[in-house]
Amino acid sequence: MAKSKTPVELATEFVSESIENAKAAFGGEDVTKEGVEALNKSASFYQSRFADLQLKGMEYAEANTKAAFAFWREAVSAKSPEALFSLQQSFLKSQSEAVARQFKDMNTLTLSLVRDAAVPMQDSMAKAFAPFQPKKAV
Repeated sequence: MAKSKTPVELATEFVSESIENAKAAFGGEDVTKEGVEALNKSASFYQSRFADLQLKGMEYAEANTKAAFAFWREAVSAKSPEALFSLQQSFLKSQSEAVARQFKDMNTLTLSLVRDAAVPMQDSMAKAFAPFQPKKAV
């Protein structure tokens, strides 16, 4: 019959195993250096993609400004209040549709930026904490 372990023996075994896992995780490789490198990759990626996002925002602002000027050019030549009202309705409808598309595009680009910029950090964290994952039963 196998001898059962006392709580002190179980605790000692658990602590020893935890220490060995920590040594394995942090002892062999320079985790801090890898973490900083992953952070730098994320930051660099974020910075370059954020510049693209800013340019897209500027394109939208320019397009919206041009549309507003075009509306006012037409508005000043309207022959009647009804024509002006019709022109205004058409402009508001087209601009609200354009802004909705622009918002959707910016949202998609922003989510993609954040998701992609996080990958190096996620990979680094997964690698650093892999030794701490529970062991699977055999």
